[in-house]
Amino acid sequence: MHLILGAAIISFSPVFVKLAAPYGISGDLAALHRVLIGGLCLFLASLVSREPRSKVWNMPKSGLVWSLACAVFFTADLLCWHLSILYIGPGLATLFGNFQVFLLAAWGIVFLREKPGLRFFAGIALAMGGLFAIVAPAWASAGTNFQLGVGFGLLTGVFYAGFILTLNRSLAECGEGSQLAAMTANSLLTAVLLAPIILLRGDTLALDPGMPLLLMAGYGVTSQFIGWVLISRGLRETRMSLAGLILLLQPVLAYVWDLTIFARPVGLAELVGVAATLVGIGLGARRR
Repeated sequence: MHLILGAAIISFSPVFVKLAAPYGISGDLAALHRVLIGGLCLFLASLVSREPRSKVWNMPKSGLVWSLACAVFFTADLLCWHLSILYIGPGLATLFGNFQVFLLAAWGIVFLREKPGLRFFAGIALAMGGLFAIVAPAWASAGTNFQLGVGFGLLTGVFYAGFILTLNRSLAECGEGSQLAAMTANSLLTAVLLAPIILLRGDTLALDPGMPLLLMAGYGVTSQFIGWVLISRGLRETRMSLAGLILLLQPVLAYVWDLTIFARPVGLAELVGVAATLVGIGLGARRR
């Protein structure tokens, strides 16, 4: 149940980004306030935790180094994902980002000598066929923004995979019970990396009071704090084969919100492609 709730909550992440865009909040500014607000909430939660390893100041130096590497990947992940959301919408951007399943599996095959079964390779074929069904009909006619959105969405998957690998390494270095510390360090370090990018572009880090501030506060508290706390707890309670399938709720629900909240037009080919891609990712997540 923790995993289901966490996946459902973070499925609203791209909705916040899309709703904030008309108020002049760019993708990278939304990313900054997500990790800054969420990171501060995580830090406060770590203060009241009775687990000594949940404190950032108790993290070993190696854990902090891997948290910095994790923040680099997370920064790139958020920048690409937020741009993709603004170009092609919350649903497809989130769907493409979940191609990290296959990159993580490839890492396991090459470096960990894992041997996936036929189900995994069938998942790759199905997901790639679904991707072709989504992209091909609109590629020529939809314009540059659509093409950029697809490219940034797929890059999101690359950096998302790097984020997961380095986060796991950071948790391993810090030991059991260090989830709050690792997520706090990752969030605040990501904010430190994002801030100069925005300033160098000539933008301000401040938010206007009212709706922009409310949207970003909601984004940070729900997605970076509540959602990830629930997911990290749920991952400890659920076998990994089932966890991978449950986490598919995020792209499924993000796509539903795109269709319902933003009334995104959709054709039959895209719906078939989305269904095939989700099934393929589900097969890939189970590996065997």
